[in-house]
Amino acid sequence: MEWTLEIFLLANFILIVSSILQMATGVSVGIIIVPFLAMISYSLLPVPVVFASLTLTVMMAYQGRRHIDTDNMPQIGLGMLLGIFVAVYILKNIEVQHLGVLFGVLILISVLISIKVKSFKLGWKINYAGGFMSGLIGTLALSGGQISALLFQNHPLSSIKASLAFLYTLFSLAMLLVFYIVGEFSYEDLISGFYLMPGFMIGFFIAPMFAKYFNPKYTKIVVLGMAVFGAFLLIVKGV
Repeated sequence: MEWTLEIFLLANFILIVSSILQMATGVSVGIIIVPFLAMISYSLLPVPVVFASLTLTVMMAYQGRRHIDTDNMPQIGLGMLLGIFVAVYILKNIEVQHLGVLFGVLILISVLISIKVKSFKLGWKINYAGGFMSGLIGTLALSGGQISALLFQNHPLSSIKASLAFLYTLFSLAMLLVFYIVGEFSYEDLISGFYLMPGFMIGFFIAPMFAKYFNPKYTKIVVLGMAVFGAFLLIVKGV
């Protein structure tokens, strides 16, 4: 993909808004990022945006490091790693023209899970299964954060935000390593990732200015609504 000033500004605007929403509510907004970046170019997904997002998640994890749920993290992390391997296999064996439909369907599945699943108790079965689905959908459509958020939904908001940021940092590093090993992390991906970093960094630093205006309950509804809209656009584009 050829980067122009218009593409640079549009892509980073999407990431700024998404980062503010994530910082303010703790809700993962990969389901918003994917459809709108995919409309610019599929080449921005998943490696460049995951590489760029490390700037946000590392800062969020460090900021809330005292609130990270370390008890369930190892099991969730192992499940997530397996999901990443399965997702990479799928991505290497699917035609590019079908990616829009795949992304759209997985985003709709994530939204449905987020709406339908209300409460459960964490245990090894839930941890491994949730980690696997989060890694699978997160790698394929960057929307595994919705599933991860469900795992921590009964935690205080400070713990949700910190635990999700730490988990997504681990996910990003593991995913990038796997993609590099299988030859799917190119120099072009690296450059695109650097071009996307300003959006995440600006969003992180200006989010506190907007956080007081967000009600997490209603913001989640808006986020999911935008995700559904974007998913349908992707499916229509890919059909």
